[in-house]
Formats: sequence, C-alpha cells, structure tokens
Amino acid sequence: MTHKHPRLLSRVLKYVLMPEILFVSGVYLLLLVVFEVLRLLLLFRNSLHATGIESQVLVKSFLVGMRFDIATSSFLLMPLFLCLLFIPSRWRKRLISGFCLVGGLIIVSGLAEIEFYRELEMRFNTLVFEYLTHPKIVAGMVWDGYPVFRYLLLWAILFAFFSFGTYWLYRKLWPQPENAGRTALFPKIVVSFVFVGLMVIGARGGLSSEPLRWGDAFFSEDAFANNLALNGIYTLGRSALEKISGGQKFWLNAMPREEALSTTKSMLFQSQEKDLSSDEFPLLRQETTLRGEEAEPVNVVIILIESFSGRYVGALGAPFPLTPDFDVLSHEGVLFDHAFSNGTHTHQGVFATLAGFPNLPGYEYLMKTMEAQQGFSGITNVLEPLGYESVFLYNGLFSWDNKEGFFRQHGIYRFIGRNEYVNPTFVDPVWGVSDFDVFMRANDEFRAMAERGPFFGAILTMTNHSPFNLPDPLPFDKILTGDSFEGRANSMRYADWALGEFFKKASEEKYFANTLFVVTGDHGFGSAPAITGMQLDRFHVPLLFYSPKLLLKQGETRSTVASQVDIGPTILGLIGSNSPHQSWGRNLFSLSADDRGFAVVKPSGGKEEVALVEGDFLLMRSPKEKPVLYRYSLDFPPNGERIDDPQMVKEMEHRLKAYVETGLLNLKERRIGIPQ
Repeated sequence: MTHKHPRLLSRVLKYVLMPEILFVSGVYLLLLVVFEVLRLLLLFRNSLHATGIESQVLVKSFLVGMRFDIATSSFLLMPLFLCLLFIPSRWRKRLISGFCLVGGLIIVSGLAEIEFYRELEMRFNTLVFEYLTHPKIVAGMVWDGYPVFRYLLLWAILFAFFSFGTYWLYRKLWPQPENAGRTALFPKIVVSFVFVGLMVIGARGGLSSEPLRWGDAFFSEDAFANNLALNGIYTLGRSALEKISGGQKFWLNAMPREEALSTTKSMLFQSQEKDLSSDEFPLLRQETTLRGEEAEPVNVVIILIESFSGRYVGALGAPFPLTPDFDVLSHEGVLFDHAFSNGTHTHQGVFATLAGFPNLPGYEYLMKTMEAQQGFSGITNVLEPLGYESVFLYNGLFSWDNKEGFFRQHGIYRFIGRNEYVNPTFVDPVWGVSDFDVFMRANDEFRAMAERGPFFGAILTMTNHSPFNLPDPLPFDKILTGDSFEGRANSMRYADWALGEFFKKASEEKYFANTLFVVTGDHGFGSAPAITGMQLDRFHVPLLFYSPKLLLKQGETRSTVASQVDIGPTILGLIGSNSPHQSWGRNLFSLSADDRGFAVVKPSGGKEEVALVEGDFLLMRSPKEKPVLYRYSLDFPPNGERIDDPQMVKEMEHRLKAYVETGLLNLKERRIGIPQ
C-alpha cells in the first residue's frame, strides 16, 4: 500500500504532464509576456495620455489586461493544442514553425497598434480592415510618417524571444518524437478534455455568467487607463465578429417603432416647419420662413478640413491657437463652438455633412454598403432639382471610401481629385496635392460656374493628416514644439493658411458676395486628457457660417450643441429654400432661446457605442453596458465628470434609443430620401 499512492500519482502526472499540455502552457506564458510588453510600449509611446493618472490605476490596467490577454491566448492556442493531439509526429515541427509565424504577426500588429492608438485613441477595430483596402496609400503613410526601422528592431527582439522560447519548449518536450512512448487513449482524452475546458474558461474571461466583453476593461473613469487594459487582437476579432453578425438588435428593438418615430420627430421637427410626413417619408418636412422668391439664388460652398480639432482653434479659446486665418474669418460669421462631427473618420464626416444622415451602428462605412443605393435627403440631393451645378474637390483619390461612386448618385457630377490638378505647387506622395492647390483650383471652378448659374461646391482637404508632409519652405514661420506634436501643429497651421489664401482670392471674385460658405472639420483628433468615456475631443470641431453680405449677424459665437447633420437644413433656411427634406438635423438659426441643441455621435471601429450630447451633458450607451452620464466642459483646460441623475439618464437614453432605432429602420426600409 505504501508504494501504491506514489505509483498512482506517477500515472496521473504522466497524463497531466503530457508534452502537448506542457508545451501549450509554456507558449501561454510566452504570449502573456509578449502582450504585457506590448502594453508597456503602448503606455510609453502614449505617455502624454497617462499624465495625471495615479500609478495604482495604471498598474490595475495591466492586471485587468491580463484577463484579455489570457482570453486572446486561449483563442489562439486551442486550435494549436487540438492539432498537436491528433496530427502525426512528423508534422509537429512544421505546425510549431507555423505558429511562430503567427506569433510574429501578432507582434507586428501589436507594434502597429501603438501608433494606431497614438493617432486615433482607440484600440484595433474594423477600421483596420478599411485601411487595408488601400495598401499602397497606407504603406506610404506608414513609411513616411512613423519610425519604421525602430519598430523593426523591436519586432526582431520580441520575435526572437517568442520563437526561441517556443523552439526551446519543443526540443525539451519532444527530444525524440519518433520514439516517444504511447499513452493510453482514454486517460489522454479525459485529461485533454479537462485542459480544453480550462482554455474555454480562459477564453470566456472566467466563470461568470457573462463572457468577457469590452466593458470589462472600463474599470476607472480615465479613458486611457481603460483602453490600456484592452488587448488589440481581442478588440480586432470582437469588432470583426460583431460586424459579421450584423449586430444592431439592441437598437432595433429598443421600443415600439411608433414610439421611436414620435420621439425622433419631437427631436427634429421645428415650429417654423410644415409636417409633410407619411409612411413612405416618415420625417419629411418643409421650411416655411423664406428670404423671398425674388431673391437671387445663393451659391453654397461647404469646406471640410481634415482633423480640424476645436481644441486648437483660437476662435474657440485655444491658448495655443494654430488657426489665425480661421479666427479672422470667424469675426465676420456666425461660429458654433459646441459643434461635433457625427463620427471619427472622414467617411462619416463626409456623408453626415453632405448626405444629411448620421453615423449609426453597423453603417460606419455607409457609402460602401448596399443600403447606400437609395435616395438620400442631403444638401446635394435638395439643391440639384433647384438648378445648382455642383463640384467636389479633394486632394486625393475619390475611390477612397467610394466618395465618387456614392455622390455621383446624389447630386454631384463633377469630381476634381489627385490626378486632375495641373502643375500643383506641392504633392504629398501619400495623400496628393496640397490644400493650397485644392483651394486655388476651387476658386477657378467657382468663378467659371458662377457665370452659368447658382452652384454648390464641396471641398475636402487632407494636408492635416499623418504623415504630415508639407512643402519646404513653409509659407509661415515654422512652429517648434520640440515633441512629436510638431508635425501635426504645422500641418494644421498650413491647412489654416491655405484656407486664408482661398478667402483672399474668393473675396475678389464676383461670386463671393452671393455665396454662403460653411467651414468645419470632418472630425477632430484626440488630445489628453480624455474628459469623457467617448473621448469628446475626437468629435469637437468648429462650425462657421460665413457670408458677410448675407448673414444679418456677424462676429457672433453660439454655444448651441450642433453636429454635421444640422448643416444641410441650416443652409436651406439661410438661402430661403422651402424644398422638402428628411434631414436628421435641424436649422440651427431657428432654434428657440432655451434649446440647448443636441448631437448624436458614434466613434468608428465597429463597436455599437453611441452617445447623445445635449447642452453640457453627454450620455454614452452601448449594448450590454449600463448608460453613463457625464457633465463636460470644453473650456481650457477641458474637464468632465460622471453624474448620478437617474431621471436625466432615463430621459436622454430614451431619446437616444429612439433616434438610433428610427434611423436604422428607415435606412433598412429605404425611407430616407425625398419625393421625386
């Protein structure tokens, strides 16, 4: 009896310590080390965002991150373990070599995510797939804008660590695989089943009733600490899965559709508008306050400036202004200092502004979907029947995001892109001609179009985008910041300078006096600190309506909350058009004095997270997550705090759900256009 127990223990250990289990367990540890090193590098490279965060909070980011690392490792290693159990031993080394290559790709993605977060303040998501559809442009952007060789060295070190460790485990555990003794099949199956069960628990994030989800990383009130806890491979896979599955069930079933529509109409319809709604056109309405039929048609120009963040605009109070030319313009127009982009990607900014439709879950790249093949109610659709000639000018290729394919169906028939500029002064090898060249060509086009009748012009700029290639010498004194922000600062200043040069030229033209100009950003960009969980700086943009001879009020700043979908109906009101429309915004000049305004915003990336901004409050809502209410301030410095007000949460959440549900239903059922 005394020898029986050791022999039994020896038998148990023989199966528990099977080479396959020991090998996979060792690779688990290697992957966890790699993930933690990548997280440390992300923290180091984005250390500005960690300013003011207590060290114990950052430590907890790494501890919470271990759950996501274990879950990700489990998903990666389960197939490897099962293959090791069943493949012939002669194939084992090839399988392990293949997994080492997988490890190399993981390290590449982790290093790339460091700069991805630095630029966009988000972990990997479906935006990665959108970028990969344009490999040549993205490769040029990476090569010109980032320290490629430094990252290659880091990759080589981490890959050597991972591959050496993996092969060392292989050699130790299978020294003579062809002569390895066989184990009994049944015990091997039982032990393997238990081990797979443990891996499944790891993949779920533990034994809780709900599997691991995005929200489990949000343990603090600091957005960077929460994002630091996530794992980029996990977020990329999760967002891709949500995109494939379609999602949206939470939003589509938020309430009875009649209740959602009624609430949405109460948010959008204004007292001076006539209700023309029907089953086919649920939000159709008509402006009744007109300039007068005898008035000359007003030309309309919309200028979308890349990454035009409100945080650095002097007219909005920035202590370090990068926009002196825009600031001068704002003194002769009406400026909205609480304006927000509807998304955080150029694609979303363009279709929200020009097509008048918000950024909704599942449709962040709406112009590339089948649902885009229907009528919309944007400013381009409304002005075309009124006899407006139209043109869209852009630095780069209109194939990016399917801009030309989409807007050619929606009232714009002339496109001037990268290859249509003659003798440009400067060409960025990544994004195309400079903003200055775009604006000078725009002035020429507008002059010619004005001779033929009223016109609509859209200008989308790109100079203020990484890798921030600029002409040398610059047409202004270079801004020296002494850090990595210097490229962005000079690019934003260059975009502003080019804007100023355009208005100098345009003011000398005949068309200028009878033109309404709208200047805003396609989106902002992240800046520390992040004042709410939604990272509001990525949405905050200036919005200027400029027409010194048409606007009665000049040099006025309004703090009404506005978004890009408000631009279309506001233009219609200002030019005196009574054309029916179904815009998802409102005429900002017709709001009552006590109306705080609202904006519905959603970041790109695949996650079904949406926020409603009303006045100085923001409610953030995501499926399977509780709503979070913030009070925010866009002062300098900005700040935000979580608010515990159940009644306000209930009311704002109801309006947000109604707006999103109605938008999704109308889009899917093709009810967002206007009568022919």
